[in-house]
Amino acid sequence: MYTIVFSAQAQAAANGVHSVKLPRGATLVGVSLGVEALTGTPTNIKVDVNDDGTEIVADAVTLTAAGAGYWLTTHFGGTNAPVAIAAGSVVTVDVKFTGGTTPTADYDVTLFLLAGEV
Repeated sequence: MYTIVFSAQAQAAANGVHSVKLPRGATLVGVSLGVEALTGTPTNIKVDVNDDGTEIVADAVTLTAAGAGYWLTTHFGGTNAPVAIAAGSVVTVDVKFTGGTTPTADYDVTLFLLAGEV
């Protein structure tokens, strides 16, 4: 297993905020989101994970402004199915908020992947 970590400060809602091209096939088995600071008083923050522009995990993490969130597959005791990602794919992360006035966030997003397409 390996992880890919993205960090941002004062990030507003946007598509394709983070991206990485995978040199080999992988299987996404978990996503976590740790928020350090929020502005604009949103009620929650969500992230989507995309594979070559196609959403593979919608609202991967939904959390209240005061907590941490996650999306887990059965590998981590969750209920979601693992998602295979082909070699050469570009994986992107979208950031979304619910509510608030021009909200932004300081956060870390971690993708947990297994080597190879399982």
